[in-house]
Amino acid sequence: MHMIKSIKIKIGIIITVIIFIILNTISLNTIFAQSTSSPYENDKLSIYEVEKLYHKRINDLFNAKLKLLNAGEKGGGVSKAPEGDECPENNYSTFCLATAAAKEYEQLKSALNKRKQVVEIGNNPNPTLEEVSMQAFSKSTEIELELSRSKSALDAALQNYNELRIAYPMHLQYLEVIKSLKDYNKKLTNLRKEVEKLPGKFIDATTAQCK
Repeated sequence: MHMIKSIKIKIGIIITVIIFIILNTISLNTIFAQSTSSPYENDKLSIYEVEKLYHKRINDLFNAKLKLLNAGEKGGGVSKAPEGDECPENNYSTFCLATAAAKEYEQLKSALNKRKQVVEIGNNPNPTLEEVSMQAFSKSTEIELELSRSKSALDAALQNYNELRIAYPMHLQYLEVIKSLKDYNKKLTNLRKEVEKLPGKFIDATTAQCK
């Protein structure tokens, strides 16, 4: 009887340990999944919705950097690329924008490539091998085309942003020159009005010209 009771206690301890290990494993896996999660790894989203989400996030990313660029370093931004790979949020260099955009693209690419391995059967409960192959080929082609378009669009956008970033300081200098010219023109106009108040001929003078 004592032996049976001892065996029950040992089994209880083993079960408790197993449950503890499982709970800790689940907890660690959950934490790891949250730290490495991708916004595109969502099975509830269709391929179109994943692509739409990507374009929105890329658009928001560029708009945020353009806002920093417009505010300049006086607005708290940093224009110089960092020495390492870490990019603070207030850094609007082309390097930091390209790094963040490339991360988004790689996450999209990984998510869409996983979708290639899943073929929806649809309403046909008994599809033929040819039908499944055609559907898989069509889906793969669509994904490859979207990735190619997204890559080309991203490259063009980054190139345009880099050109804008280089030209923008010069644009600000031009604005300062234009402002200075407007101030000069205003002062010159006021001076001309004062000169017009002077008489056309000096009093007791035989000529209106100065020698």
